[in-house]
Amino acid sequence: MHIWRFDTSSPTLGPLLEGSHDPLLVTLSIAIACFAGVTALMLADRMVASDSARNRAWWNIGGAVAMGCGIWAMHFTAMLAFSVEGHEHMEYSLGPTLVSMVPGIVGSGAALYCMSRPKLTTSQLLLGALLLAVGIGSMHYIGMEAMHMEGLRYDFPIFVLSIVVAFLLALAALYLHFRVRKLPAVSEKTLTLLAGVFMGLAVAGMHYTAREASLFYATTAAGPVEHGMPIANGTMTAIIVCFAALILGLSILVAWMDRQKAVQRMLEQVANTDALTGLPNRPHFLQRLSVALRHSRRSHTRLAVLFMDLNDFKIVNDSLGHATGDRLLQEFAGRLRSCIRAQDTVARFGGDEFVVLVRDLNMSEDVLKAVERLLKAMEAPVEFEDWKLHLRASIGISIFPDDSEQADELIQQADAAMYRAKTEQLDYCFFDKDLTDHSLLRVRLGNDLRDALKQNQLFLQYQPLVDLHTGEWIGLEALARWQHPLEGNIPPGVFAPLAERTGLVVQLGEWVLRQVCTQGRLWLEAGLDVGFIAVNIAAPQLSRTGFVAQLRQILKETGFPARYLELEITESSLMNTDQESIDRLHEIRDMGVSLAIDDFGTGYSSLSYLKNLPIDKLKIDQSFVEGALTDHRDQAVIRAIFDMGTSLGFDVVTEGIETEEQEQAVLSLGCRMGQGFFFARPLDVETVASALGKAARPTEPSTQ
Repeated sequence: MHIWRFDTSSPTLGPLLEGSHDPLLVTLSIAIACFAGVTALMLADRMVASDSARNRAWWNIGGAVAMGCGIWAMHFTAMLAFSVEGHEHMEYSLGPTLVSMVPGIVGSGAALYCMSRPKLTTSQLLLGALLLAVGIGSMHYIGMEAMHMEGLRYDFPIFVLSIVVAFLLALAALYLHFRVRKLPAVSEKTLTLLAGVFMGLAVAGMHYTAREASLFYATTAAGPVEHGMPIANGTMTAIIVCFAALILGLSILVAWMDRQKAVQRMLEQVANTDALTGLPNRPHFLQRLSVALRHSRRSHTRLAVLFMDLNDFKIVNDSLGHATGDRLLQEFAGRLRSCIRAQDTVARFGGDEFVVLVRDLNMSEDVLKAVERLLKAMEAPVEFEDWKLHLRASIGISIFPDDSEQADELIQQADAAMYRAKTEQLDYCFFDKDLTDHSLLRVRLGNDLRDALKQNQLFLQYQPLVDLHTGEWIGLEALARWQHPLEGNIPPGVFAPLAERTGLVVQLGEWVLRQVCTQGRLWLEAGLDVGFIAVNIAAPQLSRTGFVAQLRQILKETGFPARYLELEITESSLMNTDQESIDRLHEIRDMGVSLAIDDFGTGYSSLSYLKNLPIDKLKIDQSFVEGALTDHRDQAVIRAIFDMGTSLGFDVVTEGIETEEQEQAVLSLGCRMGQGFFFARPLDVETVASALGKAARPTEPSTQ
């Protein structure tokens, strides 16, 4: 562009020519500019999200090309829309036409590079807008020089105004786009679209303002003027279509990338989220804890891990059903989520176990503020139809770096502190070094239990059930025992919960069934009258669809007659039993196996379920026997259960009889069968055989 373009006093200039616009092409030119702006900003988003400098560079180039080509295509579409009297079929010089594209691409690239910075300062924002405005302006006026129009002149004030308009609209577009990254994800696409439209309007606004600055005069210059290789309107139209197709292709590419990114986010969400509660799951929590630990080391701050366990959840889950248990967990998760800070994390580890990460603590005691919020959130009862349940949780707390600097150890320590809080009925408990051995032992035992099943560390003992009138044995109850090679005898009260927590309860139950049936067959072959052998069945075993087939297969393989086997199921496991489970119990009963309800009297639901179940026996929980001598309420419960059970055709057994006085008390209340230490403690195989009057063959070790 030459300075003489502002000089309108040249004697070669004739009268001012009139011009007109094609509205359709004007609209198309603005649409091309806006479309190019949106595409460029979408590519810029990919640049910001890229994890390598090389990828960011390629996305920057793509955005610059999309925007630069869009500016160029918009300009020449607008020029096709404009016709000057006597120059309806305008031609353009090839050189300036191609050169005009360069400043648009360079200015766009520089602006997008400024926008990719993690933090955008005011100076960077102004510089980016200025570079974009200069690129747009340079592209426009170089493109104007490509026209075969010697009488082109500019009105200087409007010329300056066109650059100012480009700068202000570019500034608005870039600022709006930067704000996208600070607003919620739900509005990201909308704001990117809006920022892209502003970008297009900046280009269009500059062009049509500059168009008003353009004056077209007839000229009286003698002879033709050389313009280099000319480009006709038709050729220019084809070139514009090609560039529009390029922008469209880039837009489709970005849209496909966005879809892939959305799918990836969805998969990450599924992988990192607990399906029931919507909280982060264990792997996701561990990732966040690792990040938080690095931050705490750099900033020299503390963090806390809070391990939480809902009290009495198993009773609620078994008594009121899994659907109610799930709703209770969802309500609990919602309350936890509502009372933690934005920088903290709450996750579900599984079952009724939740973990909270509390960051940026100056002192260990600061975590108590979070604990108080959690406890307060649980004060209001949870109401389900006719039920009103009160949430209570035990909270264990470990502190970084006071207790440990390792993520796994902090979780284990908080878990150990939680168990102490639960045992001592405290709301919360800080980890103490004295808990280390106990917590590590529990973790190690959980791991060792799996090997114990394979290495014959488990064995069975048998406790007799007796006729209270004659003292004769009428049956045996099989009880699992664990002889740990290092820790010695592990009580059932320790390893049974571990089996449930580690998912080994089904495998353990199958082992017991197989051992009992094998030993029972050996006793029968030895001519010993065992009466029946009772085996405790856990709820997860009974709920398995393949349990009946497994039981039938074990009886077949061992040759143990089904009529000698009795399965004991806790009362809580039978509450709200669905029809499928009831049908399963009928199948077991039809095989000849008898069924008993263990720990009867501790349930929380209606006793009407008894009439729907194929039950043979009720075993009164030992907690009532403890007060049978002095507490008239326990006496009334025992008598009521005995009367109800016998009237329904059930045998009734009283558990936990430890003294002669207790035996006489339950006899006076009508009970005829009992079990407890008063008659015999659990016995090994040889002692049982001796007591029955004949030696039994040794039990073959099971490798299953």
